[in-house]
Amino acid sequence: MTRFTISLIIVGFMFVQLSNAEIDPQSIVGAWLFDETNGKVAQDSSDNGNDGNLVGGAKWAKGKFGNAIELNGKDAWVTVPEIGPLEDFTLMKWFNSTGRVGLWRCFFNRDGWAPGFVHYQFRPDNKMEMAIHSNNPVRHPGWPDSDFTADKDILDEWFHLAVAYSSNDEEVRVYFDGELDAEGKWGPLPGAFGPGRIGSWSGGGREWEGLFDEMLLFDVALAEDDIQMLMDNGLEATLAVEPAGKLTTNWGEIKLGRTQSR
Repeated sequence: MTRFTISLIIVGFMFVQLSNAEIDPQSIVGAWLFDETNGKVAQDSSDNGNDGNLVGGAKWAKGKFGNAIELNGKDAWVTVPEIGPLEDFTLMKWFNSTGRVGLWRCFFNRDGWAPGFVHYQFRPDNKMEMAIHSNNPVRHPGWPDSDFTADKDILDEWFHLAVAYSSNDEEVRVYFDGELDAEGKWGPLPGAFGPGRIGSWSGGGREWEGLFDEMLLFDVALAEDDIQMLMDNGLEATLAVEPAGKLTTNWGEIKLGRTQSR
């Protein structure tokens, strides 16, 4: 009886947590959940058709939520089509680094390097930078003082990273594992994401070694609570319940539309 009561409390708490979500499914630009088990396409679970294509040694593996994409740090990445520019955005994912400490390691980089292009990566000093060409400054404020250092101590573990940016408000916030890591005034350019690569850069030499899961791109700067909810529960669970506790029909329609279009 005690175990049953505790279970009800836990389920009720999770429902309250999820019911506070204020995320509009239509704000999703790209949702690469990496839940496939075979093939060379990383499906975009939004309604935008921004499917990714696996290149080289990219392969499917067990992830944080279901499956993940695993990259070998040499010849493996995921290409994405043209995306942006986005005046406001949130880009987040779960990552697990397994090597290449002290080298450039890309999360998501727009091909080339020109005004407005987004480069999102670990640097050779093992600090993370969100960079937008011709922003002032180019790199997000606070990056050198981050408490997170991607050295050998973080290898083979899952971490969550999110960046919420508004060119309209000229503000940026960075979160590691749902905790605010850096924030400040930053702008003024929108960010262009594609054509680009997840886990590499067209200029070469910045390949990711490890895994990614739940790579999500929104066209809004999400609130901290929404970022934490997506981190804790994953996209599908977060969007399964509206604030009033009703089923989110929009998300179901998006998923159905993507299935029928194939």
